[in-house]
Amino acid sequence: PRRSVSCSAAMIRWSTALVIVGILLLVLNCMIMQEFGTPFFRSRIHRQQFAGSLFVSTTVARPSVSLTYVSPTSSLPTAVIPTSSSVAAVTFPSSSSPPSSHVANASTSNVACAGDACCSSARGVELWGDVVEWGDAHTTESDVECCSACRQFEPTLDVQNGAQCNTWVWHPQTHACWLKHQKPDALHKSAHITLRKGSHLDVPWISGVWLAHKPCAACVEPSSFVGCISKSKCNTTHACGSPAIDGYAHVDVKCVHKSATATLYKQLLAKGTRLETYHELHSDYDGLGVRWGIGHRKERWQDCEQACIDFKISQGGGPYSALPCNVWTWCSQPSCFEPDAHKHSFGDCWLKFSESPEQPEVNMREPMLPAYLRRHRKQMQAGVPWVSGVLLPPGVAFTNGTWGPRAYW
Repeated sequence: PRRSVSCSAAMIRWSTALVIVGILLLVLNCMIMQEFGTPFFRSRIHRQQFAGSLFVSTTVARPSVSLTYVSPTSSLPTAVIPTSSSVAAVTFPSSSSPPSSHVANASTSNVACAGDACCSSARGVELWGDVVEWGDAHTTESDVECCSACRQFEPTLDVQNGAQCNTWVWHPQTHACWLKHQKPDALHKSAHITLRKGSHLDVPWISGVWLAHKPCAACVEPSSFVGCISKSKCNTTHACGSPAIDGYAHVDVKCVHKSATATLYKQLLAKGTRLETYHELHSDYDGLGVRWGIGHRKERWQDCEQACIDFKISQGGGPYSALPCNVWTWCSQPSCFEPDAHKHSFGDCWLKFSESPEQPEVNMREPMLPAYLRRHRKQMQAGVPWVSGVLLPPGVAFTNGTWGPRAYW
C-alpha cells in the first residue's frame, strides 16, 4: 500500500509539472505572437532569415503588393510597387493605437502616405540613425508630413557626406520631425520593426523608413575644386590655410603675419596708397577679426567701410590687431544671425583681414546654399542680413569669391 501511495504521489507531481510547463510554453508562444506576429518556431526562423544567415532574398507578401528585402550585401532595400492603377499604396497590418494623448494629428494606420508614395511606420518606436536634419528646428503637422519631408529631402555632400534620408522620427506633442540616415543592415532591421504588430505605449515617438533610393549627382566629390565643399574639405589658395576650417582653433598666427598679403598691405598703407572699395548687400565675408564687431557699432554700412579704411594697426589689441583691415562686415537688422555663440545686433561692424580679399571666402550670400537654409530655416527667414565689402590695391580685380567653411556650419 505504501508503494502504491508513493507511486500515485509521484504521478500527481509529474502531471502537475507537465501542466505547468505546458502553460508556460503557451504563454511564451502568445507573447512571441504578440511581439512578432508569428508563432515561436516560425518567428525564430524568420529572424534568422532576416539577419541574412539563411537566405539571400525574402519577400513578405501583402494584398496586391510585395515588399522585397534584399541581402545586407546590397546597397539598399527597395519597395516594389505594381504599376497597376488599382494599387494606390503599400499596405501593412495596422498597429494597436496608443492612448489618444499620443496620437494627435497622427495617421490612423502604420503606413504614412503622401502623394503617390508611402513610408512604413510604427507607433511607440524611436528609430536611430545619423541625423541629416535636426528635429529641434524642423517641425511638421503630422507623421505623414514628416514622411513626406524625408522623401523630399535633397542630399548634399556637406551633410553626412551626401547621405539621403531613409528614416524619420516624429513626436506627436512637439511635432519635431527628425530626418535620419541608416546603413543597409540597420535599415533592414528598422523596416522589420515597422512591420511588427503592437507598440510600446511608454514611447511617444512614431517612426518610419523610406526604402527607395534617390540619386544625387551633387553628392559626388569633384576631382578638383577651389574653395570649400564642406566645413572640413577646402582647397584654398591661402598660404596659411582657411582660418575657419576648424572653427579658428588652429590659426597659424605667425604665418598670417608673415604672409605676402599682410606685407603688401602694410607697404601700401605706409605709402598712403588709396585702396579701392567694393561692397555686396546680403552677404557675409569671412576673415580674422582685427577689430571685434560686438560693441563696435556704425549707423550705416558706409561708416563701417570707412572704419576699415581708417583702421590703424596696433599692438596688444588681440592676436590679429597688428594686421591691416581689408574686409569688413556690417549688421543691417535688429538681429543678425551667425552660426556661433554670439548675439549680433544692428550696427555691429566687424573689421577683418583676409589673405585673398579679392577672392573672399563667403559665409553667407543670397541665394544661399539649400542645405544651410534647411539647417537654419527659422533664423534665415528674412534672408541674409549682413553687408560686406573689401579694400583692394589699385588694379586688382574683385571676383565672386568662394564658399568658406562657415557656409557649411
